[in-house]
Amino acid sequence: MVVNRQSAVGLSLPRVRTYCRRLHQALELDGRDFDVSFVSDREIARLNAQYRGKRRPTDVLSFPWTGEDSALRRERGALPDAAGREFAGFLGDVVISTETARRNALAAGHSTAREIRWLILHGALHLLGFDHEADHGEMTRLELELRERLDA
Repeated sequence: MVVNRQSAVGLSLPRVRTYCRRLHQALELDGRDFDVSFVSDREIARLNAQYRGKRRPTDVLSFPWTGEDSALRRERGALPDAAGREFAGFLGDVVISTETARRNALAAGHSTAREIRWLILHGALHLLGFDHEADHGEMTRLELELRERLDA
């Protein structure tokens, strides 16, 4: 599911959904899924402070689903049914600040749409367990390879 909870940056949700489908295929998710939410700097700063102890906006946050009561789902008021069937195969949530994405894109000299695609990819890789801070470049190599393949 792709949800737009901000109004500062215009988005083409159909294009985002198309990219997410292509990403699912490239990652061979086979029945596994994740949600993408677009939020304001204010909202992502609140989440970043609450869950990472960093009181500033960031571009992307990933909230892996552990099969238990994930923090973001608890916040939304959506809990799994007793058997957990509702979230079978669910990887988690990717939350993106469109305002930060726009600033990053401007600084890097590419489009906001491209930056958002890259952030979705980055967040999805975190949901799959990759950690660029500890994996000696494995996530970064995969991310760059997928950027090239999916942006072609």
